[in-house]
Amino acid sequence: MKKPLLDNYIKALKTLDEAMIKPPANNLERDGIIQRFEYCIEISWKSAKKVLEHHESPADTPRNVFRELAKLGWINNPEEWIAFLEARNKTSHLYHDGVAEEIFKLIPSFVKASHQLLEVLEAKLK
Repeated sequence: MKKPLLDNYIKALKTLDEAMIKPPANNLERDGIIQRFEYCIEISWKSAKKVLEHHESPADTPRNVFRELAKLGWINNPEEWIAFLEARNKTSHLYHDGVAEEIFKLIPSFVKASHQLLEVLEAKLK
């Protein structure tokens, strides 16, 4: 039960890592990377929610998941994660090149934070 709980997160993060190996050659590639970011942020909070439930610390919304993670000391900065969520929301509701560039610039920070979160979640399932 423990490792499979994070399998989707691991796979999603791997696809984002692969996409970030080299800078995008055009807007189509950039937009593809942004789409990978979108599903990674979704899977990250849902995976964290499952691990929290496993530790009997339920949270019902993405924001509450990240606040609970911070409360438990599993992440340092819930506001950073909330900013990632807000960036994902921007791509869903309003899309133009300025927004795309803004979000693309956040992705390296998200990747770093995601790897840190994944390490913590894996450790909590041992």
